[in-house]
Amino acid sequence: MHCDKCGKNFSDLDSCCPYCGKEVVRSKNLIKKDDEKLTICKCFKNFFVKFISVDDIATVKEFLVIFIIHIIQNVILGLVNLNNINTILNILFFIPICALMIRRYHDTDLSGIFACLYGYALIAYTFSFFTDKDNVKWILLISALLTYALNFVLLIRKSNPKSRWNKDNGVA
Repeated sequence: MHCDKCGKNFSDLDSCCPYCGKEVVRSKNLIKKDDEKLTICKCFKNFFVKFISVDDIATVKEFLVIFIIHIIQNVILGLVNLNNINTILNILFFIPICALMIRRYHDTDLSGIFACLYGYALIAYTFSFFTDKDNVKWILLISALLTYALNFVLLIRKSNPKSRWNKDNGVA
């Protein structure tokens, strides 16, 4: 570690600087140590408890569980031609999933405005089932899938502990 007061380096295990005695203020670790123990049930609990919060973080695992289940729901209901039910579910979960994505984007130090990609993909996917023109349907479906893929790639990036949106890093 590096002492802010005297400028000397010392062991990370010390609770204060051995040279000047200044107490070490340790920042909270943004990525929880028990992240490996984050179960699917805990992911769903976090998703529903923080359903409109954009002030907290979302780990990659937490995001992946919800996002993959959301994609599976869209594909299965689309394949069995239950588009009305799928549309209702997408409308119900639009804000919670956007909030999850914003928390995930902020954790990777990107702006939450990128969550608009999800909005476009969802709208394009939904409208693709309600159009009669085959070429328009395929353009909407392909653009929705490409946007989902881009969103997915951006959101599985490594967490940035020094994110400007994180209130525990001392910057925000």
